[in-house]
Amino acid sequence: MKTNMDILDKYDLKEWWNTSLTPEQRNQIARDYQPMGFTLGVPYLYAKIVGNDNCETGKCSFLDVLACVATDGAKAIVANKTEETVKEALNQPRKNFKDIHLALTGLIKHHYRQRDDQAHYQKAKELCWLQISISTHGAKTFSKPVQPKGVSLKKLEGILGRKLAGYGTPQTLPSHVGYKQMAIILEKEGDLEGAIKLSQKALKQGWTDNYDKRIVKLAAKLARRK
Repeated sequence: MKTNMDILDKYDLKEWWNTSLTPEQRNQIARDYQPMGFTLGVPYLYAKIVGNDNCETGKCSFLDVLACVATDGAKAIVANKTEETVKEALNQPRKNFKDIHLALTGLIKHHYRQRDDQAHYQKAKELCWLQISISTHGAKTFSKPVQPKGVSLKKLEGILGRKLAGYGTPQTLPSHVGYKQMAIILEKEGDLEGAIKLSQKALKQGWTDNYDKRIVKLAAKLARRK
């Protein structure tokens, strides 16, 4: 990594940042983006990066967080850049599926909140299916946390003086917004069989959204229809 870089430089976003957003929009996002209570005089976005970065996520999730922070017209601009970046990431030979999955979660929520607009409704569905299409990779990523780089787990535990939970042990999967939201959409659109099949697939993969109860509810609703 080059020295004297901020996070926008790191992700090669400086030109986009300066040309796609107005000074007022940039100021608002920079002011409100304060990860982990960052309180130095300079906004975090412009602070120089110090040391190595062992974060499990990357550019996609970073943009998604900026989209959440952004207000008014800037939110759509950053969300569009997030989607563009996600699709670029999916075309790379090496993919960070956790990063992509989390960004898609934010994008689905962003568009579904505006579902009264048909364009946003269709985009939410498209992104649900996209997140579902990488769900097996996402499940593997979330079930086995990535071990720290540059130091053995045993040595790191020795430095910390305690065992680190999670590494090498299968973890419970989080919620999967793509599966959950698409099952709701299919149910509302009247495709109960499709909603059941999708919920069964999510349940089999281990995502945490009470799919067993959803399947029972959908099956009962389907039986009443017949």
